[in-house]
Formats: sequence, C-alpha cells, structure tokens
Amino acid sequence: MRKGVLKIGFTETTVLTIAVAAVLLFIVWQLASTKVVPETRDLQNEVRFLSGELTSINGRLKRIQARQVVIEREADVLRQANHLLREHESARQAELGQLQSELDFYRRLTGTGGAQSGLDIYRVEVIPTESGRVFQFILTLTQNIRRAAIITGRARMDIEGTLEDRPVTLYWSQVTSGETPEPSFRFKYFQQLEGYLTMPEGFSPTRLLVTLEAKSQRKPVIRNYDWNELQDD
Repeated sequence: MRKGVLKIGFTETTVLTIAVAAVLLFIVWQLASTKVVPETRDLQNEVRFLSGELTSINGRLKRIQARQVVIEREADVLRQANHLLREHESARQAELGQLQSELDFYRRLTGTGGAQSGLDIYRVEVIPTESGRVFQFILTLTQNIRRAAIITGRARMDIEGTLEDRPVTLYWSQVTSGETPEPSFRFKYFQQLEGYLTMPEGFSPTRLLVTLEAKSQRKPVIRNYDWNELQDD
C-alpha cells in the first residue's frame, strides 16, 4: 500500500515537471518568434551608440584629469622656483645695497667721491623700542681721511614737533634724564654715537636737528632730518 502511494507521488511529480518544462519551452518559443518593432531596434542602436560615446568620454575625462594633475604639479614647481628666485633677488639687492653703502662710506672717508668735506654726519638711525615714547639713536660721524687729524667735540640733538596742537622744540635736556651729558666724539676717521631719547606724553615729533660742534672748527655742522623718513629707514 505504501509502495503504491510512493509510485503515485513519483508519477505526479514527473508529470508536473514535464508540464512546467513544456510551458517554459512555449514561452521561449513565443519570445523568439516575436518580431521587434523598428522603433525598438532604433532605440537599441541609439543606446549602443550612446554607450560607446559615454565610454569614449569617460576615457577622455580620465586623460584630462591625469593631465590636470601633471599641470598642477608643474605649476607648483614653477611657483616654488619663482619664490626662490624672488628671495634670491631680494638677498642680492640687499647685498648690493650694503656694498654700495660701504663704498659710499669709504669714498666719504677718502674723498674719492669728489667731496673733500671734513667733519660730517654720514648716517642717522632712530630705532623704536618697546616703549612708544623711547627711541634709540645711532649717529655715524666721519672725517675725510686726508685730514689725518683727531677731531673732538660734542653732538647736540633737538627735536621739533607738536604738543597739544602747538609747535614746540625739545632740547637735549628735555628728551633725556636732564643729567645726561651731550654725546661727545673723538676720532680720526669715523665714530658712532649711541643713546636714547624719551618723548613727553602727547608729543608728536616731526623733525630731528643734529648739531656737531668741534673744537677745531669755527662753524658747527648742522643737519636736519624728517622724523618719518628716519622711521622708514
């Protein structure tokens, strides 16, 4: 009885399998025999063409991106090279300026530049400090080397400016502690004088006046300098 049931079940399964296969074959035959309308074929051709174009565009885009990377690297190298060239040129110009300044200095000493002056002020430097009211000064004094004599004297510095909207002139005792003596010099060829100037509260300097009084000269050497130009130096 049990074997009969199994046999019947096997037969039914076989029949069902054959039926499903037949249905699938029929569907495949139907699909194969169905004609594709012209519009569908044209669309398929257009899709294949556009797919080819897209592949080509993607290829060109990848090549452009690779070239862009190369261009950016080249531009970065050029920027770095240009920066180095500017730094080198700045250093060269600074060196040339220093050499020219030294040449002018020695020409002043030897008198080869055409001027045969005696005592003179070669350079004045005014350097700001951490305090807005205190400035360091450096005076470089020269004398023509052909003079070949020691010169002595004193330097006096006066400062013109405005205080409470009024023009005023401050003298040495007013911009120092009051007990500081005027800078003295004694040299044969050149000498630097250094010190500090302290401005009163609210004073705005506009001009620096330097006077050199030498014992061996009747007339003092007087020079004046624009304060702002001294700051720019």
